[in-house]
Amino acid sequence: MKKHLLFTMCLILIVSSTFSQRMRLNSEVGFTSGISYFLGDLGGGSGDGQAFLHDLDMQSIAPAFSFIYREEIIPNFGFRTNLTYTILRGNDAYSENESRNERNLSFKSNVWEATAMLEYSLFRFSGRDRKFFTPYVFAGGGLFYFNPKAQYNDYWIELQPLGTEGQGLPQYPERQKYSRVQTVLPFGGGVRFLSNFGWVFGAELTWRLTSTDYLDDVSTSYPNTDYFFQNYDLATATLAANLSDRMDRDITPEYGQRGSADHNDTYFMGMLTATYHIIKSRHR
Repeated sequence: MKKHLLFTMCLILIVSSTFSQRMRLNSEVGFTSGISYFLGDLGGGSGDGQAFLHDLDMQSIAPAFSFIYREEIIPNFGFRTNLTYTILRGNDAYSENESRNERNLSFKSNVWEATAMLEYSLFRFSGRDRKFFTPYVFAGGGLFYFNPKAQYNDYWIELQPLGTEGQGLPQYPERQKYSRVQTVLPFGGGVRFLSNFGWVFGAELTWRLTSTDYLDDVSTSYPNTDYFFQNYDLATATLAANLSDRMDRDITPEYGQRGSADHNDTYFMGMLTATYHIIKSRHR
């Protein structure tokens, strides 16, 4: 995914620098607000965890906000940047799947995201054939920061430092602690309408593919919790053990599967957009 992100960012920069001095006809600046939904190991619907909307559980929907700037670089093609904040969360208690309920894990994470994208609009808001609405599609890449936490005794505890699947322990040399800064590949589409006052209103849906399977701090199998006490102080080891495994031992065998590493975590955003439309003169 990092190679794909590098290629995408280079393509955006090349196209933008090539044409920006020749044509700068339209630009927009504004904000978006809406909802986000996490798709990973925790929470979800009645089946196994999936990376698409049919694994939706409504209680995990959270608010999302974004600052947006877009600029037309050639007719119908534009460059846009987004600075986005959202909350991602999942809770096995919300799932109708029995095995997920028994696992009994949950998380919540603030997410800060910066992305750059290329955008194609079917119609334009200026020129001889201008329209006052347009469908559009977009794709690009960026970086995001996340920090999954779980609630324990009325406190929200950061999970990554604990290594809840044995990350960083000498007994699991193949399990390294994941970075909380990862790459993201957003793509989606929407529709925009130009008002008589220069404001553009619209709606869009974005699917975001990430480079990590640890957005929810869950990916592989349960560690032997005795190893926490062999490597951490008592307070840290107790936290790590209790947040790693929250199941009833009479139901589920030890050291079994905790999550699935078959695919990375993703998330959706559905946003309403409001931007101010600026018409610029042609540059050569």
